[in-house]
Amino acid sequence: MILVTGCTGQVGSSLIRQLLRNGIKADEIRGMVRHPGQTKDPAFPREVELFRGDIADPQALPAAMEGVTQVIHLVGILVETGLQTFQRIHVEGTRHLVQAAKNAGVNRFIAVSALGTRPMARSTYHQTKWQAEKLIRHSDLNFTIFRPSVIFGPLDGFTNAFATMARFSPVVPLLGKGMTRMQPVWVEDVVHCLIQALKDPSTHGETLEIGGPEQLTFRQIMETILDILGKRRLKLPIPFSMLTPQAWILERIMARPPLTVDQMIMAQEDNILLHPFPWERFGRSPRTLREGLEEYL
Repeated sequence: MILVTGCTGQVGSSLIRQLLRNGIKADEIRGMVRHPGQTKDPAFPREVELFRGDIADPQALPAAMEGVTQVIHLVGILVETGLQTFQRIHVEGTRHLVQAAKNAGVNRFIAVSALGTRPMARSTYHQTKWQAEKLIRHSDLNFTIFRPSVIFGPLDGFTNAFATMARFSPVVPLLGKGMTRMQPVWVEDVVHCLIQALKDPSTHGETLEIGGPEQLTFRQIMETILDILGKRRLKLPIPFSMLTPQAWILERIMARPPLTVDQMIMAQEDNILLHPFPWERFGRSPRTLREGLEEYL
């Protein structure tokens, strides 16, 4: 039995579909989710068992782990809302999940972290992801950790948000000067590597940074979106010195702000790989941003 946390998000939905295409039976997959009725993907495979539970609640985990031999841990948040804080979800949730996996005798633990995660990171998001990684590395589980750059796909909240803006607004914003670099990676490519790692013992104990074949500035990403949509828009640079105070105010007046100070910290850092990802080792040729966007935009 494979337990997938965060199974109804973009990566989780894609992962479960690929597992089924790879011959894993539906009754061998269990998805764990706080709200089983809420999924971003209308085509989510309904034959897969959804277990109602919260990784931040250790009392829910023994039942979720019953019969489980492999775990793929995808849970993560980008915005703190109420009790759903980075500390509670990334750190305490991972702590509970790791302990439950050890208690259940799980023999494989795959986790998705984030590129930029490191000691002494500036953002709270990356700090808590680092703490979560340390819990996994010190757990004695057979783990593999993936750190993806920006994941794009039909359900992402990044390219789709800017595409919607580009369709209806005569002006599109460029964060800062639009020169922050990213290495967008297609969701199906990430999921392929997660599944390969499940079967490949040579990945045990590894932390792998994963990104697509191109390093692109934010401006280049925006220009690619506009080109695919066939839109001409004024691209307006907005300095981080203006965006950060706005984010600070929005955090205090909105339950789920569209901008946060932590996001502005991360947006000022390049999000690219220091070393190329070994795609040939995983038997995959990654898609470029344009190839992926043309499929769903």
